[in-house]
Amino acid sequence: MPANLLSGDHQKRCIEGTKFLSSLDQDWNLLISSVGPCKLNLSTELEPYQALIKSVIFQQLRPASASAIFNRFTQYFDSDFPTAKQIIDTPKNKLKECGLSTNKLSTIIGIANQEENEGLENRKGFEIMSDIQIIQKLTRIKGIGEWTAQMLMIFNLGRLDIFPVSDFAIKKNYSLFKNIALPINIKNLSKISEEWKPFRSIAAWYLWQYKLKSC
Repeated sequence: MPANLLSGDHQKRCIEGTKFLSSLDQDWNLLISSVGPCKLNLSTELEPYQALIKSVIFQQLRPASASAIFNRFTQYFDSDFPTAKQIIDTPKNKLKECGLSTNKLSTIIGIANQEENEGLENRKGFEIMSDIQIIQKLTRIKGIGEWTAQMLMIFNLGRLDIFPVSDFAIKKNYSLFKNIALPINIKNLSKISEEWKPFRSIAAWYLWQYKLKSC
């Protein structure tokens, strides 16, 4: 599938989820009406290990900065996403010149080693694993946390009931969305998100889109 195109089934489920969230209360209805249709696009042109590496590059960076580093990373390999072996065989100083921190470079090499040694599942392998199994598997890799595993599940594996409750933007935007004076804590937001099952990935996507002026 080409990059950023929704499959028919995935698109239907996104539409279903949007209708479900709109029916919850006036706030959700207003937010969804303001933002428009859900465009939770999948990066299925990337293998899971590649999507995982891309998520690591984007961790804790502004999108523009992360995109620049990612582009330099792929350009070093003639604008193709490198194989695990290519990453392992490339001198570390050359990869660092792309803008990668020491910690991120170490994590990326760890992912490449797992892939090269067949320690990571392919797409079909991940599809038969539960959410918890995927998180437990990936977080064994040094530098991979729950958030990164969740990004893989949402944007590469297409799972629609994943809620990255620790995501800073989601916590901040939910407080704005619901006009809460103090930032909401993870425990309370996790409990609230139970109401959004089985479409918590779609709820997360809308909260990422939230802008105060639009509502």
